[in-house]
Amino acid sequence: MSTMGALLRLALAATLCYVVYSKMTIIDTPEELKPVLTSLVSTQRRQILSHCCHTGQNDLTPVVVVFSGVPDFHLLIYNKSLKMSTMGALLRLALAATLCYVVYSKMTIIDTPEELKTCFDQPRFNTKETDPRLDNIHQYCIQKFRWHLQNNNPNITHETTHWIDELLRMANKEARKKRQAGAERRRKEIRRATDKERTDFFRAINLLKRDTDVKPNRFDALGLLHQQRGDDVHHGAAFLSFHRVLLLIFENALRQKVPGVALLYFDSRLDQPLRDPTRSIIWSPQFLGTVKGRVTDGPFRFWQTPAGPLVRAGGHEGEYFTYRHIRAVMTRSRLEEISEPHAPPPFDFEIRHGDVHQHIGGIMAPAETAGFDPVFYMHHCFVDYLWEVFRRSQKEKGVDPTRDYPNRYGTAAHAPNALMGLGRLRNLHGMSDMYTTRMYTYEPSPTCSYRSPSCGSRYLTCEFRFGRPQCVTLEMITPTTPTAPFGSATNGQPQQPQRQRTPGFPNFPGSTFPGFPPTRRFTGRKKRQASRGNGRGRGNGVIDGSLMSNHGQNVLSQFGQNGFTQFAQNKTREMRQKKHEVRMGFNPHYENNMDVFQKITTEDEKEIILSPMTNMCPPTVPTNTIQNLFQMNGISDSRIWVYIPVQVIYKRQREQMVFESFPIEEGQLDVGKDIYDPTRYQSLKDNFIFNVNYSRSCRDMDGIFTKIMVHSDGLNYHGSFREFAVVDARQPYTSSTIYMAVKSPEKYHTEAIFQAYDPCGNVCKPYCKRFGHFQPCDGSLKLDNSPPKLYGMDYGEAIQLVWGITNEGIPKFRPDNIQLQFVCN
Repeated sequence: MSTMGALLRLALAATLCYVVYSKMTIIDTPEELKPVLTSLVSTQRRQILSHCCHTGQNDLTPVVVVFSGVPDFHLLIYNKSLKMSTMGALLRLALAATLCYVVYSKMTIIDTPEELKTCFDQPRFNTKETDPRLDNIHQYCIQKFRWHLQNNNPNITHETTHWIDELLRMANKEARKKRQAGAERRRKEIRRATDKERTDFFRAINLLKRDTDVKPNRFDALGLLHQQRGDDVHHGAAFLSFHRVLLLIFENALRQKVPGVALLYFDSRLDQPLRDPTRSIIWSPQFLGTVKGRVTDGPFRFWQTPAGPLVRAGGHEGEYFTYRHIRAVMTRSRLEEISEPHAPPPFDFEIRHGDVHQHIGGIMAPAETAGFDPVFYMHHCFVDYLWEVFRRSQKEKGVDPTRDYPNRYGTAAHAPNALMGLGRLRNLHGMSDMYTTRMYTYEPSPTCSYRSPSCGSRYLTCEFRFGRPQCVTLEMITPTTPTAPFGSATNGQPQQPQRQRTPGFPNFPGSTFPGFPPTRRFTGRKKRQASRGNGRGRGNGVIDGSLMSNHGQNVLSQFGQNGFTQFAQNKTREMRQKKHEVRMGFNPHYENNMDVFQKITTEDEKEIILSPMTNMCPPTVPTNTIQNLFQMNGISDSRIWVYIPVQVIYKRQREQMVFESFPIEEGQLDVGKDIYDPTRYQSLKDNFIFNVNYSRSCRDMDGIFTKIMVHSDGLNYHGSFREFAVVDARQPYTSSTIYMAVKSPEKYHTEAIFQAYDPCGNVCKPYCKRFGHFQPCDGSLKLDNSPPKLYGMDYGEAIQLVWGITNEGIPKFRPDNIQLQFVCN
């Protein structure tokens, strides 16, 4: 804190000590009493205690006073007043004030670095509903700040440098060769690729991972290169051009292993409409594998990276691209209008791309480790595809994209003639048309229409409820189970590719997934015939829950047997009605392919049920915890982290005023009132008046439970931690206590900033404890290892800080050791 702030606190403490004990004189403790006083110190006692000691001095009766809520601080007060000079009294008061201050300095409130505050408060952010969410903006600012804390930026080895030069020579040679013929590489959306193309792509990645001729291996060497470039290629105008060249280098590396392979891109717009995008087929074992926790299935199962095991934390934060986001970007005509550091929201392309990093989470969330997850290249390949669409739009508007490098480009590293760090290329070289005219082209992202309702892939369906037809990914109703991946680095040889069927919509009957037997259909007349034939089912069109996995049966039970069937029938009827309205021009095969579910079985007889209908799974409480990386300054080890308790207080939001629980008066249900609605109670309604300029709402606020994300990020160390609290949204006010990890202050003090957000990305206000009371703060704290230690060396010790057990064995909450709380209102 500032010097003035420290003096004010000292003065306040001195005044309090003097006023309370003005009839007595504070004197020095006799040496013979100090051991006694030391034995009385206890960090667990918070009540005013009096302890009388007789030391043989007949004229003095000392009394030790331990202040309530002030651990490890005591005053020895004698019942015999001593005369002292005014100066002596002031000195003793200053000493007492210092002691009072020291008690509260174990977890000190500090100022947030000015660089962070300036970034958080930029006027270009959070001015419109269409702007990026505040949690994503804050993470952008944290990421920018964090690059400067990375003291151990990896040095790129000579082997890596020579290899990069070799890959660039490949590109240069191909560019000269294809000057007349045009590009032969065709990059596709991953769900539009054939089974063989996808298998070859995954196999090439795993072969790079196994090749240790370049340390630590060729795949991770490129990830370390991305990490080493850091802020020099982010948060400025060089962002798009650098990553375009990096993608080309990565693609050439793949082609060294599997000739003819091309990059595939991941269009997250196809997944965004799902109520739970983590159920997308993209996260099945046949595509990218696990999205929650350690990656244990799919082509990259059980990978180990320089940042630790490959983990993801899908769906907890951030958001995927939307068509609205992209349409906003395409309304601009200059690169400067969509590039950092001056692009106004909602046109800032780099921040928007960061939302997807956050939504996938895990290793993908921090930019410095994102390159260790293969999803990084597929996501950035889509970003490059969108940039190419933007460049074509520029040409239509009369702007030459090759000469459109921004004048306001950011730091010197983003200057047009600054070196990229990739061979001898400069930032300006990434603006050339050569890449997409002589080296590669993009197949357009999947689309559909009323006249042509096919998305060209059996993994996609055409939805009509968005105002216009839109391709959407298939959704998994049951969770995935570990299966042998394609060419996994830890699972032997790749499987043989399966025959690719003719694309169509939805193309369910007899569809063959790689490694799966043909799909079986369970609806309508064929369902009843099958039931009669095998003796299973009731023959009445009801979905047989016994045919589902345990999770599938749980989903079924949420609807009820009849309710689930009725829901499916209504959805089918709705789809058929839409088909009838636009029957003219439909492909004939569409008429006979309205199945509700696909049921596919893996080779180990595990089931995955797919639905062509989006958002059929109801909102649920979060079922997965967050697997943190526990990486600090390049070291992944949870033993160098400690935990502190944090309290989250939640005030019910306006979207949650009604939960359809009604009072009954004289035997009649009063549906005009809701028992849980605080605005109908005279004692509460004044506290639930919302301003017109209320923070944004979102679809994640429609459940009984609300998830509050809490972050801790180092200010003097390079590391972060994520956790969430679950609160009961029915109650007007509720709270939850969680335990946040930070760097251990045992050897050197810890400085960290804490932030919390509701499901819509709105900021929760931090309050820090000062002199026993919570006051507004920035959420920036400093911890040292002086007693009392207000942290636990592990999760168990942190629990014991705020929970005790009574003599009757009843857990008892003790909030005195909580030094930080968030209020979400």
